[in-house]
Amino acid sequence: PGATSTTDFMGRAEKKPTLDELVDGHLPETFRFALRLTGDPQQAEELVQEALVRVARSWNTFRGEAQFRTWLFRIVINAFRDRLSKTQPAQPLSGDQVDRRQADPQAAAQAAELGRLIAERVSTLPPRQREVLVLVVYESLPVRDVAELLQITEANVHATLHAAREKLRRDLAFYLAEK
Repeated sequence: PGATSTTDFMGRAEKKPTLDELVDGHLPETFRFALRLTGDPQQAEELVQEALVRVARSWNTFRGEAQFRTWLFRIVINAFRDRLSKTQPAQPLSGDQVDRRQADPQAAAQAAELGRLIAERVSTLPPRQREVLVLVVYESLPVRDVAELLQITEANVHATLHAAREKLRRDLAFYLAEK
């Protein structure tokens, strides 16, 4: 698919990005998103590849009503759901996904352990709760975009996010009480 030109409001020709340009610009965040959904780098890579095949097949149906990122993430989620229905549950997220900017080794070790525990618990959330939590917390998407992406109401996003956070709070209560 090549670039196309349109005319802006002042009559100047604008070049629309090609599919390759859009994919290249979103590939790192798409892989990170898939990794947070699957918890496994190899599965994440396979999920992204499957999603990109789907993107290429349906590129001509993309009308630009949603942001490309939102459309791409929706395809990743659909591929993820298809895999869940055919395979075993997602693997726990790796503790390597935790930000370790701590200067104090003990604090860094505690943060790494907490990150590992959180990642493990996120991996046990039901798929919808996991999708909402990852999109809102890790990908920082606005609730409106998450609702559109998952084709649910904003109220449902809030309720699902609340349920996911409550489950994580209960699951991690013992560890957090030790602090």
